[in-house]
Amino acid sequence: MVKVKINNLSMKYEKKLIIEDFELEIVDGELLVLLGASGCGKTSLLKIIAGIIEPEGGTIIFDEKDITNYTPQKRKVGYVPQAQVLFPHMKVEQNISFGLEAHKLSKEEIKERITWIAEITQIQDLLDRFPSEISGGQKQRVALARALAIKPNLLLLDEPLSSIDASGRESLALTIRRIQKETGITTLYVTHNQEESRLISDRVALMYDGKIQQIGSVIEVDRTPRNYLIAKIMGSSNVWPVEYLETEDGSSLVSTPIGLITLPYEIKRKITGIRIPPSSFKIVHDLSEDDKMIEFIGRIKSIIEKDDENFRIVVDLKDAHLEYFKVDCNKEMLNIASAANKELQLHVLPSEVILI
Repeated sequence: MVKVKINNLSMKYEKKLIIEDFELEIVDGELLVLLGASGCGKTSLLKIIAGIIEPEGGTIIFDEKDITNYTPQKRKVGYVPQAQVLFPHMKVEQNISFGLEAHKLSKEEIKERITWIAEITQIQDLLDRFPSEISGGQKQRVALARALAIKPNLLLLDEPLSSIDASGRESLALTIRRIQKETGITTLYVTHNQEESRLISDRVALMYDGKIQQIGSVIEVDRTPRNYLIAKIMGSSNVWPVEYLETEDGSSLVSTPIGLITLPYEIKRKITGIRIPPSSFKIVHDLSEDDKMIEFIGRIKSIIEKDDENFRIVVDLKDAHLEYFKVDCNKEMLNIASAANKELQLHVLPSEVILI
């Protein structure tokens, strides 16, 4: 287990910098999720840390030791790539022992290590099978077991759930979290799926434009995203970019894809987006005129039952092409909203509009 510090890291791909002046610290023993869109440089970063490719510049520090020029073997890093790369002609047990033999462990040590790793990854009954005889989720567990078998200082996971069907994703994610906590191995987990970060991370780091743009707990980033793009990457509900902003006579006019929104105060800082929490909406068909509330008109597109009394509805907006709201409501509000399939009035207080 190590503390990892990356300083001023840069890397080019086809003469273009995809990682530039990259800075990141990973605390000893934590599971840090690196979240970003496909193509933002996440996989390249893992390969640099693992020693598979060389950076243009910068340093990688494990504890207080500069390992930038170390060979992959000397770094003692466990790396699980996105593709499930298992030797097809070897049984699962042989796939795991291959790396241990390369580290010159004795037969007795290898047997003990395989027994231990098979138990914590729950693959005891797979050891005598070939990769062609097991499922995608099982293959990923074997790949994880192989990476953990060497007892690495650092574990790198590249989109480990991307090839797993939806029903198995959550189970494997929680398995990874459990194993990481049991072993205490410092782990960097790369994904473009924010739900994975919510399930398992100690902290989440948001990456785009070749840099870390924000880092913190999921709760911190959810509550205070630095800009619209970060809120969007985190999968925040009801978030839209600000197209332009005008302020005059103590009020502000905000242009967004869902229309012009008037707020009864002057916005005196730069904003990139707005968010309206699903719980902020009031649902009515007829409301006496109230200048204090912002009104939207739409129709129900779908209904998601959260429990017997609470629902989330998706509402298509009448005057905003391809835009919709997610709205939380109870059974009484849903009955009002569903009545006769009428156009729905949604109202929200200006104070409920969150500026990003």
